[in-house]
Amino acid sequence: MSRPDNKTARRTIEIFETFHKRRAPLSLTELARLLKAPVSSCHGIVQTLIAHGYLYSIDADRTLYPTKRLLRMAESIESNDPILRHLVSSLARLRDLSGETLVLGKWQETVVVYLDVVESPQAIRYSAHPGDTRPVHFSSIGKALLAQKDDEAVAKWLSSNPVEGLKERTTTSTRQIAHELEMARKLGYCVAAGETVADVMAVAIAVPSDRDPIGIAIAGPIDRMKQSVKRHAALLLALRKEVDSLD
Repeated sequence: MSRPDNKTARRTIEIFETFHKRRAPLSLTELARLLKAPVSSCHGIVQTLIAHGYLYSIDADRTLYPTKRLLRMAESIESNDPILRHLVSSLARLRDLSGETLVLGKWQETVVVYLDVVESPQAIRYSAHPGDTRPVHFSSIGKALLAQKDDEAVAKWLSSNPVEGLKERTTTSTRQIAHELEMARKLGYCVAAGETVADVMAVAIAVPSDRDPIGIAIAGPIDRMKQSVKRHAALLLALRKEVDSLD
Protein backbone atom coordinates (compact mmCIF):
# COMPACT_ATOMS: atom_id res chain seq x y z
CA MET A 1 0.00 0.00 0.00
CA SER A 2 1.47 3.35 -1.05
CA ARG A 3 1.74 6.06 1.58
CA PRO A 4 -0.23 9.29 0.97
CA ASP A 5 1.86 12.13 -0.40
CA ASN A 6 0.62 15.67 -0.94
CA LYS A 7 3.27 17.69 -2.78
CA THR A 8 2.58 21.02 -1.04
CA ALA A 9 2.51 19.45 2.43
CA ARG A 10 5.68 17.47 1.69
CA ARG A 11 7.51 20.51 0.39
CA THR A 12 6.53 22.54 3.46
CA ILE A 13 7.95 19.83 5.70
CA GLU A 14 11.08 19.61 3.57
CA ILE A 15 11.66 23.36 3.97
CA PHE A 16 11.89 22.99 7.75
CA GLU A 17 13.94 19.79 7.45
CA THR A 18 16.38 21.67 5.20
CA PHE A 19 16.84 24.42 7.77
CA HIS A 20 17.33 21.72 10.40
CA LYS A 21 20.07 20.06 8.33
CA ARG A 22 21.83 23.24 7.20
CA ARG A 23 21.49 25.16 10.49
CA ALA A 24 21.98 28.45 8.66
CA PRO A 25 19.92 31.14 6.92
CA LEU A 26 19.02 30.40 3.30
CA SER A 27 17.74 32.41 0.39
CA LEU A 28 14.70 31.33 -1.61
CA THR A 29 17.03 30.35 -4.46
CA GLU A 30 19.19 28.24 -2.15
CA LEU A 31 16.12 26.56 -0.67
CA ALA A 32 14.81 25.69 -4.12
CA ARG A 33 18.20 24.28 -5.14
CA LEU A 34 18.49 22.13 -2.03
CA LEU A 35 14.92 20.90 -2.46
CA LYS A 36 15.54 20.29 -6.16
CA ALA A 37 12.36 22.22 -6.88
CA PRO A 38 11.48 25.22 -9.07
CA VAL A 39 11.82 28.60 -7.35
CA SER A 40 8.26 29.41 -8.40
CA SER A 41 6.81 26.40 -6.57
CA CYS A 42 8.72 27.25 -3.39
CA HIS A 43 7.90 30.95 -3.51
CA GLY A 44 4.23 30.60 -2.63
CA ILE A 45 4.92 28.27 0.30
CA VAL A 46 7.66 30.53 1.66
CA GLN A 47 5.45 33.63 1.41
CA THR A 48 2.66 31.83 3.26
CA LEU A 49 5.06 30.74 6.01
CA ILE A 50 6.33 34.33 6.32
CA ALA A 51 2.77 35.69 6.48
CA HIS A 52 1.92 33.28 9.29
CA GLY A 53 5.07 33.98 11.28
CA TYR A 54 6.99 30.76 10.69
CA LEU A 55 9.80 32.30 8.59
CA TYR A 56 11.33 35.77 8.54
CA SER A 57 13.82 37.71 6.40
CA ILE A 58 16.93 38.43 8.40
CA ASP A 59 18.55 40.99 6.08
CA ALA A 60 18.10 43.22 3.03
CA ASP A 61 18.87 40.27 0.76
CA ARG A 62 15.76 38.56 2.17
CA THR A 63 17.74 35.62 3.51
CA LEU A 64 15.30 33.41 5.42
CA TYR A 65 15.30 31.62 8.75
CA PRO A 66 12.55 30.02 10.89
CA THR A 67 11.15 31.89 13.88
CA LYS A 68 10.52 30.15 17.21
CA ARG A 69 6.80 29.89 16.44
CA LEU A 70 7.07 26.26 15.29
CA LEU A 71 9.22 25.39 18.31
CA ARG A 72 6.70 26.82 20.77
CA MET A 73 3.87 24.98 19.09
CA ALA A 74 5.86 21.74 19.09
CA GLU A 75 6.63 22.10 22.80
CA SER A 76 2.96 22.65 23.58
CA ILE A 77 1.92 19.69 21.44
CA GLU A 78 4.52 17.42 23.03
CA SER A 79 3.60 18.38 26.59
CA ASN A 80 -0.01 17.37 25.94
CA ASP A 81 0.64 14.18 23.96
CA PRO A 82 -1.79 11.63 25.50
CA ILE A 83 0.74 8.80 25.18
CA LEU A 84 4.00 10.52 26.03
CA ARG A 85 2.54 12.29 29.05
CA HIS A 86 2.19 9.00 30.92
CA LEU A 87 5.31 7.22 29.73
CA VAL A 88 8.17 9.72 29.42
CA SER A 89 9.37 9.24 33.01
CA SER A 90 9.11 5.47 32.64
CA LEU A 91 11.21 5.52 29.48
CA ALA A 92 13.94 7.53 31.19
CA ARG A 93 13.90 5.13 34.14
CA LEU A 94 14.23 2.09 31.88
CA ARG A 95 17.03 3.81 29.97
CA ASP A 96 18.91 4.21 33.24
CA LEU A 97 18.25 0.63 34.33
CA SER A 98 19.10 -0.97 31.00
CA GLY A 99 21.86 1.37 29.91
CA GLU A 100 20.43 1.24 26.39
CA THR A 101 18.23 3.42 24.18
CA LEU A 102 14.46 3.35 24.74
CA VAL A 103 12.05 3.80 21.83
CA LEU A 104 8.31 4.41 21.94
CA GLY A 105 6.56 3.57 18.68
CA LYS A 106 3.13 3.42 17.04
CA TRP A 107 1.94 1.40 14.07
CA GLN A 108 0.97 3.54 11.08
CA GLU A 109 -0.13 1.54 8.01
CA THR A 110 3.00 -0.39 6.93
CA VAL A 111 5.54 1.34 9.20
CA VAL A 112 6.25 1.98 12.84
CA VAL A 113 6.70 5.68 13.60
CA TYR A 114 8.88 6.63 16.56
CA LEU A 115 6.99 8.88 18.97
CA ASP A 116 9.85 9.32 21.41
CA VAL A 117 13.47 8.22 21.75
CA VAL A 118 15.43 8.34 25.00
CA GLU A 119 19.02 7.63 24.02
CA SER A 120 21.56 5.68 26.00
CA PRO A 121 24.36 7.76 27.55
CA GLN A 122 26.95 5.28 26.28
CA ALA A 123 29.30 6.37 23.53
CA ILE A 124 28.36 3.42 21.32
CA ARG A 125 24.57 3.26 21.22
CA TYR A 126 21.53 3.03 19.03
CA SER A 127 20.56 6.53 17.87
CA ALA A 128 17.25 7.54 16.32
CA HIS A 129 14.83 10.46 16.31
CA PRO A 130 11.11 10.99 16.91
CA GLY A 131 9.38 10.77 13.56
CA ASP A 132 11.74 8.11 12.19
CA THR A 133 9.96 5.13 10.65
CA ARG A 134 10.75 1.43 10.32
CA PRO A 135 8.95 -1.31 8.34
CA VAL A 136 6.49 -3.23 10.51
CA HIS A 137 7.82 -6.55 9.16
CA PHE A 138 11.36 -6.04 10.48
CA SER A 139 10.90 -3.78 13.50
CA SER A 140 10.81 -5.36 16.96
CA ILE A 141 8.04 -2.91 17.86
CA GLY A 142 6.18 -3.65 14.64
CA LYS A 143 6.24 -7.39 15.26
CA ALA A 144 5.31 -6.96 18.92
CA LEU A 145 2.25 -4.95 17.84
CA LEU A 146 1.41 -7.35 15.01
CA ALA A 147 1.50 -10.23 17.49
CA GLN A 148 -1.42 -8.62 19.35
CA LYS A 149 -3.71 -9.46 16.44
CA ASP A 150 -5.34 -12.86 16.04
CA ASP A 151 -4.16 -15.33 13.41
CA GLU A 152 -6.86 -14.38 10.92
CA ALA A 153 -6.05 -10.65 11.14
CA VAL A 154 -2.31 -11.34 10.87
CA ALA A 155 -2.78 -13.56 7.84
CA LYS A 156 -4.96 -10.93 6.17
CA TRP A 157 -2.43 -8.15 6.84
CA LEU A 158 0.54 -10.21 5.65
CA SER A 159 -1.40 -11.18 2.55
CA SER A 160 -1.95 -7.49 1.74
CA ASN A 161 1.60 -6.55 2.78
CA PRO A 162 3.82 -9.54 1.89
CA VAL A 163 7.40 -9.35 3.07
CA GLU A 164 8.46 -10.91 -0.21
CA GLY A 165 7.39 -7.71 -1.93
CA LEU A 166 10.01 -5.66 -0.10
CA LYS A 167 13.00 -5.63 -2.43
CA GLU A 168 15.53 -4.77 0.25
CA ARG A 169 14.78 -8.00 2.10
CA THR A 170 15.17 -11.44 0.58
CA THR A 171 16.05 -13.71 3.51
CA THR A 172 12.89 -13.20 5.57
CA SER A 173 9.64 -14.86 4.55
CA THR A 174 6.02 -14.40 5.57
CA ARG A 175 6.17 -17.88 7.11
CA GLN A 176 9.18 -16.89 9.22
CA ILE A 177 7.41 -13.76 10.46
CA ALA A 178 4.36 -15.83 11.40
CA HIS A 179 6.64 -18.10 13.45
CA GLU A 180 8.23 -15.09 15.18
CA LEU A 181 4.79 -13.77 16.07
CA GLU A 182 3.85 -17.11 17.59
CA MET A 183 6.97 -17.00 19.76
CA ALA A 184 6.25 -13.38 20.72
CA ARG A 185 2.80 -14.37 22.00
CA LYS A 186 4.33 -17.12 24.14
CA LEU A 187 7.15 -15.00 25.57
CA GLY A 188 5.31 -11.70 25.81
CA TYR A 189 8.06 -9.88 23.93
CA CYS A 190 9.71 -9.78 20.52
CA VAL A 191 13.38 -9.64 19.48
CA ALA A 192 14.83 -8.29 16.23
CA ALA A 193 18.53 -8.36 15.40
CA GLY A 194 20.09 -6.46 12.51
CA GLU A 195 16.80 -6.33 10.60
CA THR A 196 16.32 -2.58 10.26
CA VAL A 197 19.77 -1.35 11.29
CA ALA A 198 22.88 -3.48 10.95
CA ASP A 199 24.53 -4.56 14.22
CA VAL A 200 21.56 -3.36 16.29
CA MET A 201 19.33 -5.61 18.38
CA ALA A 202 16.06 -4.62 20.03
CA VAL A 203 13.66 -6.19 22.50
CA ALA A 204 10.10 -4.89 22.36
CA ILE A 205 6.68 -5.29 23.95
CA ALA A 206 3.21 -4.04 23.11
CA VAL A 207 1.51 -1.93 25.78
CA PRO A 208 -2.30 -1.70 25.89
CA SER A 209 -3.80 1.74 25.39
CA ASP A 210 -7.31 3.16 25.47
CA ARG A 211 -6.76 3.81 21.77
CA ASP A 212 -4.43 1.42 19.90
CA PRO A 213 -1.57 -0.56 21.45
CA ILE A 214 1.81 1.14 21.45
CA GLY A 215 5.23 -0.46 21.39
CA ILE A 216 8.25 0.08 23.60
CA ALA A 217 11.70 -1.23 22.72
CA ILE A 218 15.11 -1.38 24.33
CA ALA A 219 17.71 -1.17 21.56
CA GLY A 220 21.48 -1.23 21.38
CA PRO A 221 24.55 -2.84 19.79
CA ILE A 222 24.07 -6.57 19.21
CA ASP A 223 27.19 -7.53 21.16
CA ARG A 224 25.83 -5.89 24.33
CA MET A 225 22.16 -6.67 23.80
CA LYS A 226 22.48 -10.41 23.17
CA GLN A 227 23.99 -10.86 26.63
CA SER A 228 21.03 -9.18 28.32
CA VAL A 229 17.94 -10.08 26.29
CA LYS A 230 16.10 -11.74 29.19
CA ARG A 231 17.00 -8.92 31.58
CA HIS A 232 15.76 -6.27 29.17
CA ALA A 233 12.62 -8.27 28.47
CA ALA A 234 11.95 -8.52 32.21
CA LEU A 235 12.24 -4.72 32.56
CA LEU A 236 9.77 -4.19 29.73
CA LEU A 237 7.31 -6.77 31.02
CA ALA A 238 7.44 -5.18 34.47
CA LEU A 239 6.64 -1.82 32.88
CA ARG A 240 3.66 -3.31 31.06
CA LYS A 241 2.42 -4.72 34.35
CA GLU A 242 2.68 -1.26 35.91
CA VAL A 243 0.72 0.27 33.06
CA ASP A 244 -1.95 -2.43 33.33
CA SER A 245 -2.34 -1.72 37.06
CA LEU A 246 -3.08 1.95 36.31
CA ASP A 247 -6.09 1.12 34.13
